[in-house]
Amino acid sequence: MHKWKSLTATIVTASALFLGIPSTGVNAQESLNYEIFELSSILKEGSKGEDVKIMQRALNKAMGAELSEDGIFGPNTTRAVLAFQKAKNNLKADGVYGPNTHAALSKEVNSFGFDEKILKVGSRGEAVKTLQKGLKDMSYNVVIDGIYGHQTKEAVIQFQKRFPELINDGVFGPNTKAVMEKVLNE
Repeated sequence: MHKWKSLTATIVTASALFLGIPSTGVNAQESLNYEIFELSSILKEGSKGEDVKIMQRALNKAMGAELSEDGIFGPNTTRAVLAFQKAKNNLKADGVYGPNTHAALSKEVNSFGFDEKILKVGSRGEAVKTLQKGLKDMSYNVVIDGIYGHQTKEAVIQFQKRFPELINDGVFGPNTKAVMEKVLNE
């Protein structure tokens, strides 16, 4: 599995360089599209179709909702949407699957889960462990111990060297995070 992710990362990098995709700099994070599907209208109890089925699958993945992925937005799906909305502080808990709930669920399932803070040598904790797991998934040799030491810094530098728009400083900041998020989710 790790070899496939590494191969995918290499192909994405080569494609970006070959196609001359411009560097997005500070706005790299904004260009990430986490959407699980294109939401054309709100979904609510009584809605049916493929979008409902995808939403049910995402709720199962994000929360262990144990929904039947049948494409029918029934009472159980309403309860699962409500539970998801209540778990997120910034969502209105109404059981209706609109743009804000869609964005939050899409990001929940399609992001690697990196923290917003900048990580560097000396950083510690769960955010560092998540970074180390991402590096490990891309076949970098790191120990998942939650300590941002020399080994993690060197792995981040090796990752940064693959992308011309990144500064090879070993700091896991917004630009490095955005590029790594794309590579891990391709």
